[in-house]
Amino acid sequence: PLTPQILSVADRLDSLAAFFHVGIVPTGSEDPFALRRHATAIVRILLEGVIRLNLGQAVQEARAVVVAAGIKAASAQGDAQERLVDFLFERIRHYVKTVHGLRDDVINAVLTVSDRQSFELPDLMAKMKALESVTTKPEFDPLIVGFKRAHRLVEKEQWDRKPVDRARFEHPAESALYQATAEEREKMLSAMNRGEYGRALDALVRLKPAIDAFFAAVMVNAEDPAVRSNRLSLLQEVDDFFNSFADFSQIVVQ
Repeated sequence: PLTPQILSVADRLDSLAAFFHVGIVPTGSEDPFALRRHATAIVRILLEGVIRLNLGQAVQEARAVVVAAGIKAASAQGDAQERLVDFLFERIRHYVKTVHGLRDDVINAVLTVSDRQSFELPDLMAKMKALESVTTKPEFDPLIVGFKRAHRLVEKEQWDRKPVDRARFEHPAESALYQATAEEREKMLSAMNRGEYGRALDALVRLKPAIDAFFAAVMVNAEDPAVRSNRLSLLQEVDDFFNSFADFSQIVVQ
């Protein structure tokens, strides 16, 4: 029966929200109120049972109940929503690593870009499993090498960050990468909306030839500042495309 599971999640979430609200948060090995145990139980119920719950929204609602009750907040509140979600993410991280044997870099890559206001745990785990699965493909490591090259450039270079201007393309490889990114983005979003994360990642893998051809054909830091900026904006689109699934800069090339 689902009722005991629902009540257990609600009760534990209420306790977590109340303790975090008043500033009682576990530190190091200190956890006198067993808050880690409450959080782990929530994670286990939601991943092992059949309840579908948007945990991000549930945290917001639990916090709203605590605030409405007039309980005095701790002076150093910060963003209590984010701190509580991060606390739950730590338990998720521990659970999927120990129970499902998933890699640290894969877990971190998915959790880093997750929307902390709205998420479901089975969904996050499905993304992690799909990502770990695709890392075993022979074309994946070379793809990540190309992605990380693009990522480093957009991280360290300074440019005007204007939208890509196709009129400034000087080489067919620029047009090809722009077109491939647009086409594969559409396929990826469609797959993600259906929860088909393996298919979504296939869209990223299909970008590899266009990324390789781009770096082989053009010098990103061109002498013409407008051409240089446009190429960096194009690489930013590639970077954003990858990061819409996970933070691939966290992935360790095996």
